Amino acid sequence: MMKTNRRSFISTAIIGSIGAPLFAMDTYSKKAPRTTIAGEPFRGIFPIMQTPFREDGEIDLEVLRKEVNFIIAAGAHGMAWPQLASEFYVLSDEERLATAEVIVSEANGRLPVIIGVQSTNYWKVALKFARHAESIGADGIISLPPYMSNPTVEASVRYYETLANTVDIPVFIQNSGGRWGVTMPTDRIVALGSKFPQTFYVKEEGDPVTHRIGAMIDKGKGALQGVFSGGDGTTLLNELRRGCAGSMTGVGMVDIYAKIFNSFTAGKEKQAQEMFDKMMSFQMFKRTAGWLPTEKAVLKERGVFTNSKMRIAPYDLEWDEVDRQEFQVLFDRLKPFFEVSN
Repeated sequence: MMKTNRRSFISTAIIGSIGAPLFAMDTYSKKAPRTTIAGEPFRGIFPIMQTPFREDGEIDLEVLRKEVNFIIAAGAHGMAWPQLASEFYVLSDEERLATAEVIVSEANGRLPVIIGVQSTNYWKVALKFARHAESIGADGIISLPPYMSNPTVEASVRYYETLANTVDIPVFIQNSGGRWGVTMPTDRIVALGSKFPQTFYVKEEGDPVTHRIGAMIDKGKGALQGVFSGGDGTTLLNELRRGCAGSMTGVGMVDIYAKIFNSFTAGKEKQAQEMFDKMMSFQMFKRTAGWLPTEKAVLKERGVFTNSKMRIAPYDLEWDEVDRQEFQVLFDRLKPFFEVSN
């Protein structure tokens, strides 16, 4: 159900290399946003959900619901959809709105749900996604910065300011860089956190990622609610030693990452290191065999997905018999650490 207390907005111009699109800026003072279901800041493993497709290319909502319940049973601390690992770039706006409702409804308050809102039409459609996410009960939103037409840092700052003024739920800044927008400087992100207390989290993926995370944590104390990592947890222990709040991994091995996080935060670093070391052999395989198809293959192997179909495959590489054999060997090594069995 949509909220009845609609906000008032004014249009504000933003000047940068992308031209001068208009943003909607809130004229009302903000309330303190929600944090986690328990009222504490987000912490832990928040996997980015993969999007299951039927053989006809349509989203498989039955499998999607199964994925939500797998994440909960696996011991994750939250979940997010749709981001890069979700293939958001091949989804229609209508699919994103409807599927977000299915995920929030299926989670039903059992874990925090973070909804991705980025769009090429970031001055209008992204704000529509953000308002919709809040209206359906999402616990937060996450967004890449503007990523088309070489946007500036100033454009990105104004975009996140606008998101913070549009909703009363936490906002994750996905600081990926490269083709997905400018890598925002640490001081500008911290300034955003200072301007909007209790609002901003960061998913930091800029290089060198571990050092950037450390600097973000040190400088962001009292301003940022938490700094998370991405990169499918490949440097998770290094990040946790620097005070990282958690990581946004894939779903396929989320129970192992949750155990690594829980062991580390409980002071059992040796146990965490042993699990992490075994995970890294599998991560190296994913780098060469293709991250997304491998992630979907894991979900199929674990009985969550019925296939590993992508709507538009971003990889030309196809597995041969050696790849399939190596996958099975590495997968079987990790089975003792699974929390959920099929």
